[in-house]
Amino acid sequence: MNIHNIEAPILVAPSPTPFTKEGEVDYQGIENNAERWLSTDLSGFVLGTENGEEQLLSFEEKKGICNSVVSVAKGKKIIIAGIDNPSIRGTLEDAESYIKLGVDVLRIRIPRRRDTIDKYFDGVLERISAPVLIIHQMAPGGFSNSMTTEGANPDQIGRFCSHDTVFGYIASHLVRFEMMTRKFVSKDKQFWVPNAMLMAAQILEGANGACFMLGNIAPKLCIKIMKLGLERNYSESKKLNDSLVNADWNILSRGAAGLKYAMDLMGYTGGDPRSPLNALDEKAKNEIKIALDELGILKVE
Repeated sequence: MNIHNIEAPILVAPSPTPFTKEGEVDYQGIENNAERWLSTDLSGFVLGTENGEEQLLSFEEKKGICNSVVSVAKGKKIIIAGIDNPSIRGTLEDAESYIKLGVDVLRIRIPRRRDTIDKYFDGVLERISAPVLIIHQMAPGGFSNSMTTEGANPDQIGRFCSHDTVFGYIASHLVRFEMMTRKFVSKDKQFWVPNAMLMAAQILEGANGACFMLGNIAPKLCIKIMKLGLERNYSESKKLNDSLVNADWNILSRGAAGLKYAMDLMGYTGGDPRSPLNALDEKAKNEIKIALDELGILKVE
């Protein structure tokens, strides 16, 4: 797929990982979900993410997930594999494995050790053979946190993004920080919103696409909000964005379990998170159901 010819705004979503009752990855469920998403406005999938319970998956399982989605969606949607590896050698080995499977883009998380960042990206970006998305998400696992720690300086991020290999950048929730970062990232690069609540605000500041959990649930509405913002119809964009805040909050604050329950309500394969993560209690389920009913989302479209 020629990712550079996709019409703006691009909206990709970090895909959940369904498991069997025995706790094994449900590859058939993954394929069934991907098949259904093909008929929606969603631009693509991000695999091996926090939403996908990446910390509870082996690398072999992550490759199996990518293989399942590639078998269904190759050439039809953007397929992005997530890498979170502080080693240059390890990152390149992971990248090569994913490239051989047929993914389109590699999403690389900024390493947490700030004193290694320049050397890391200099070593990785010169030798990687697929388009790269850099993500500023310094505290994966912190679904309940409203802020993350800056992983690099705005000018550093701009320098990394200037590399020919880099397709774009997924911003953090730190709107003030990312307003400055946007000044250093070329306008011909993708600059993506990380959360549905922030669409109107960050598009106003120069974002042109998105990668977030609610893309799994409401891609049509989210793309409409972004298009209105890109067309400078900011008041209507903000009005629609406000309408989904309650749903986004109630799902995302429950992490992967919240997303999976919402998927179950819409007829997708969600299920419980992998042990030792906790399933939702009835109160949480009810709050998610009410929020989706209020938003009028009965199916993914």
